Amino acid sequence: MPAIEFSGLSKTFRDFFGRRSVQALDGLSLSVDKGQVFGLLGPNGSGKSTAFKIAAGLIRPNAGSVSINGHRPGTMAARRATGYLSEDSTLLPFLNARETLRLHGALAGLTRTQAAATADELLDRVGLKDAAKRRVKGFSKGMQRRLGVATVLVGDPDVFILDEPTSGLDPLGAVQMKELIAGLRDQGKAILISSHLLGELENVCDRVAFINHGRLLSEGTLEELLRETETHELRVSPPDKAAIAELEALAKQMGLNVISSRSPMRTLEAFYLRMLKHGDKS
Repeated sequence: MPAIEFSGLSKTFRDFFGRRSVQALDGLSLSVDKGQVFGLLGPNGSGKSTAFKIAAGLIRPNAGSVSINGHRPGTMAARRATGYLSEDSTLLPFLNARETLRLHGALAGLTRTQAAATADELLDRVGLKDAAKRRVKGFSKGMQRRLGVATVLVGDPDVFILDEPTSGLDPLGAVQMKELIAGLRDQGKAILISSHLLGELENVCDRVAFINHGRLLSEGTLEELLRETETHELRVSPPDKAAIAELEALAKQMGLNVISSRSPMRTLEAFYLRMLKHGDKS
């Protein structure tokens, strides 16, 4: 049984007079298994957040269904199984970080002792240990996002629905968030995630789906969707110019078209992290 399953999901939002206004979802079907990170991709207004809100039990579809571990969204069983992070974290500004997590712990049914221990553990886990006593209203957007993620971890749910979890984070914070998500997958959790930054999902997702105007366009593993079968890339080390020239000449002799031959580029993210690593050692 899939941990999350959308079946023929449709949702139309109407205006004040009840007239049809926006078709947010149009027959969307997909499933997420346990121990899997599933990325939902699409432009603004494609229906991602609407699908997430339906799965979290916040709004109802016009047609179709969603199940969370076999339960209907909004039921107590589905709520207990789900950790939902909305696109904009809603945090109480007058509480500090530790109080926020203790409150969520109480809402998740933890005892005071359990909530206190869990709060301190999660603050350390998301990099907010030194800000435990600071009020949320003084947090940067990135710090609020870290705390928002910690709130959905409190109850140790089986299913995570994360809408733009890296929003507002610096590159290092985004990497740490991806490592946290990978750790949840290793624990057998099911994670449904969205991001406008495609690179954020490329190294963490097992499967992805592309939607637009509420419709599924394509779905599969990154290997299935991104592998170029029309060309082949050969990387050699060390980059001996004479040897490379001979390889290029041999390829041409065999009737192959040498499309490119150059030193590979690092990603900007990899370069940024490398600079930070070297800077810490100086």
